[in-house]
Amino acid sequence: MRQATATEVRLPIRVRRTIDGAGEMTATMLVHCESRRRSIPLDECTNCDQCGAVHVDPLEEDSYVTCRKGPVFGADDTVEERVVADGDRTRVWSVMPRRVVCVLQDAKTDLLRDILLERGVTGAPVVDPLGTVIGFVSRADLLRGAWPSPAASVGEIMTPLAVTVSESASLAEASALMALEGIHVLPVVNNAAAGNVVGVISALDVLRWFARRCGYLRQDLHTGN
Repeated sequence: MRQATATEVRLPIRVRRTIDGAGEMTATMLVHCESRRRSIPLDECTNCDQCGAVHVDPLEEDSYVTCRKGPVFGADDTVEERVVADGDRTRVWSVMPRRVVCVLQDAKTDLLRDILLERGVTGAPVVDPLGTVIGFVSRADLLRGAWPSPAASVGEIMTPLAVTVSESASLAEASALMALEGIHVLPVVNNAAAGNVVGVISALDVLRWFARRCGYLRQDLHTGN
């Protein structure tokens, strides 16, 4: 077995945006910590003695912190795409996009519609003010029956108790869950008990991962939900 050596590694910074009923958007920066085995807020990460530096990209394509806990990863590993045997060993957090948009229950459906169209995504996790997932809302929810009036709220049309996957689950587990449930997108949570949203993973993300593994896509391709 290769002996891990101490070195600084880059931990990607991901951004969770949450839209409330007034249309206001708040952003939370998150970093996946291998020691804690979950994502934590950026300020908690920077308070750690192992944090070396923070780089914030204005375009949010390459924001990261440097961590001095190198032995956890190994000298030849990278954070975004570690060398693994297959999807059963690749973790969800290493594949999911860097950006995610969430909505509160009282957000208006017309605003949600505009956001989904603008970003070209199929849905968004519905969260409470603390970021705990309580449901999922999709284009299908908007189109089901009749188009909601502008005054309708997300809480009226969302699918409650959304199926979620832990960020520490394997990509194979996430794929199996999507296949069994017949869905294309899963909210990703940092803790099974708390259920705080840290991202989303879709069937398209799995396909991108597979294509990268086969050498058909660039390794630095980043997307959002």
